[in-house]
Amino acid sequence: MFVTNERAMVLGNKLVIADIHLGITLEIYKSGVSLPSQVRPMLDRIHKLKNLTKSKELVLLGDVKHNIPNITFQELREIPLFLSLLDFDKITIVKGNHDGKIESLISEQVREKVRVRKSMVIGDYILTHGHRSVKTNKKIIIGHNHPNVKFVDAIGNTYAEPAWIKSMIGKQRVIIMPAFNELSGSMIVNDARSSSKGYKPFLGPVAKRMNRNRTKVFLLDSTDLGFLNDL
Repeated sequence: MFVTNERAMVLGNKLVIADIHLGITLEIYKSGVSLPSQVRPMLDRIHKLKNLTKSKELVLLGDVKHNIPNITFQELREIPLFLSLLDFDKITIVKGNHDGKIESLISEQVREKVRVRKSMVIGDYILTHGHRSVKTNKKIIIGHNHPNVKFVDAIGNTYAEPAWIKSMIGKQRVIIMPAFNELSGSMIVNDARSSSKGYKPFLGPVAKRMNRNRTKVFLLDSTDLGFLNDL
């Protein structure tokens, strides 16, 4: 299911990735750092995963674009190009909170194979970005949170690693995917803060309902770090 050492999973013949945030380099540029377009590197990573997993279809689990609420000139140029160069039989965009008006960025060239949905079902799973509620008895897969776990070494240096989150809402399984774009920021899931809860809550109506006592953290190489409350 999880692709070892990658921020991706496979369900049947479908490759699933979340939170690619194309267009984020414009925001980074405005903060004083100039970076090249991420379209080609992103395409290379995705097609490498396609070849590795033999996937036929692609699911983009929300936040394909970055800017809210409008479409920037960079997104207007990059996202149609990105979608046109993806070599998959079918592409499903599960809309995220950053994906307003993304339908207008789907060119006529790829309209037959690219569809936009609020959620989608694959076998025992329902996939939704995570910013809206979903009523289902199926296992839930979301993105939206960009989970990372913080480590502290013996001399106090800290670093963070992307993580998979597995948790429960009652008897229902929930999985949170790591963000595919390394530039898109992170939420440190084990970083204590001064609040009544002690930790920053997960984002979105699905994740906020998770039982923190039954929430486990896994690194990309499948290392099981145990329960979140013990980290």
